[in-house]
Amino acid sequence: MAEKRIYGIGQQWLPNLLEKKAVYVDKTAYVYELAHHGGINYFLSRPRRFGKSLLVSTLQCYFEGRRELFRGMAVDSLETEWTQYPVLRLDLSLGKYYDETSVDDICGGILKWYERDYGLPDGKGEKLSDRLSAIIRTAYEQTGQKVVVLIDEYDAPMLDSIHKPELQDHLRQRVRDLFSPLKGMSQYLRFVFLTGISKFSQLSVFSELNNLTDLTFMPKYEGICGITEEELFTQLKPDIEQLAERMGQRRRQPMSYDEAVAELKRMYDGYHFTDRMTDIYNPWSLFYAFDQGWIDNYWFSTGTPSSLIDLLRVKQIVMPELEGFEADMSRFNAPTEHITDPIPVLFQSGYLTIKDYNYYEKTFTLGFPNAEVREGFGGSLYKFVLPEYFGSKDQMGIAYTRLRLKRITFEQFMESTRKWYAGIPYSVTDKNQNEQFYEALFYALMVGIGADVEAEGQTSDGRFDIALKMQDAIYILEFKFNKTVQEATEQILTKDYAVRFAHDARPVYAVGLNVSEDRRTIESYEVVECKGE
Repeated sequence: MAEKRIYGIGQQWLPNLLEKKAVYVDKTAYVYELAHHGGINYFLSRPRRFGKSLLVSTLQCYFEGRRELFRGMAVDSLETEWTQYPVLRLDLSLGKYYDETSVDDICGGILKWYERDYGLPDGKGEKLSDRLSAIIRTAYEQTGQKVVVLIDEYDAPMLDSIHKPELQDHLRQRVRDLFSPLKGMSQYLRFVFLTGISKFSQLSVFSELNNLTDLTFMPKYEGICGITEEELFTQLKPDIEQLAERMGQRRRQPMSYDEAVAELKRMYDGYHFTDRMTDIYNPWSLFYAFDQGWIDNYWFSTGTPSSLIDLLRVKQIVMPELEGFEADMSRFNAPTEHITDPIPVLFQSGYLTIKDYNYYEKTFTLGFPNAEVREGFGGSLYKFVLPEYFGSKDQMGIAYTRLRLKRITFEQFMESTRKWYAGIPYSVTDKNQNEQFYEALFYALMVGIGADVEAEGQTSDGRFDIALKMQDAIYILEFKFNKTVQEATEQILTKDYAVRFAHDARPVYAVGLNVSEDRRTIESYEVVECKGE
């Protein structure tokens, strides 16, 4: 095996990463292009753990003229001047915003560093905007160069206060005051760059900054964060080779390079940020897998906001509806004072991505980007909805594994499902006595345990509820509530839902289920073959 490579997981300061000789995917061609774009004010929205802070530190080093750091990189051959600019970097993720004084405390502390650097008195007690204005003017006067302002995670205060509207309003006003000088000081500014997760709250905070260029959906910058497939197969090819070797050793079964590529693609690929649909991999999970020598769910271990799942429940959007969700472009640009629409947040947070774009209707089709997000979101949703019944997910996972290994029959698996439904707390089912709830909960469960399921699949004569795809068979499940199992099965057969899998060699079975309102579980079911091998 070749010498193990170093991965600076969580390292957001470029000089430290390079000093440790850690793997760095060269993004400096984007930096050069952005620096010479022609404007001043820019904004980029990308999901968490996607390399935004590392990009900001790369911009900082570039504008500071630190050419020695970039020897051998793309920008080294592109840039000829290497002007040294004064750079102000304000990272709003350096603290938590749980009270009204937090913005002044955290951001005031950052400004204090620069006041010291430029010989200004401590401005504590003064308006944040006045302090920032004084720093910008002084930096310009002392250096003779226009100032670069880099703002990382600008929306951290609003995201921390998402469930406290009054506090969020106060924090928004404080952030707006802090950055208000950026509009009227363009004569002192060379470059202003903001990053964050939520794009639409940006519009309310920076409503005065009307010349802000949004890079989020620009095709030329779609690969500025994350790992493109081209970068994976070129710059990271040695890492895939080492991963395949280490995976083979751990599972005691050889893994080929192509098998490793296929599994990496299934788990971490699938992010699309423009209509060009360039495949982008999650860098956090990708490097974690390389470092650990094992492909697993790493992104969700960094935290899934319960506030987002709660917002889905309030808006009565269930998980099956998120696969193939259609949204107009304007939905991602609508200004709002509070985070009330879960769809833009799901996209901007990385839970949903672009699956298709209709140029005529100007609409996006959204969906989960990959298996990691899909399974992690399903597990989080299940845990949030049924916190006292979470252990049952493990039992259903065992039942599914036994079905997959052919240690039990499909009928025995359905008996386990019947018992699982029967154990759901009365307090949960009492509020959700409808067919959609029972279907959505089963779907979230199956996604969370890693099953290959498809919800709301379209055919020429309607949509089926759920398709469970096993290695040797496909089961189309149709849920009914307080009706008959025959009605469910007949719907599958009459509408010929099996035609969706006409080109699949596997046999297809119609599974009709009827959920009883009194018993709050599957009262009856039947399995009928509707397409043989």
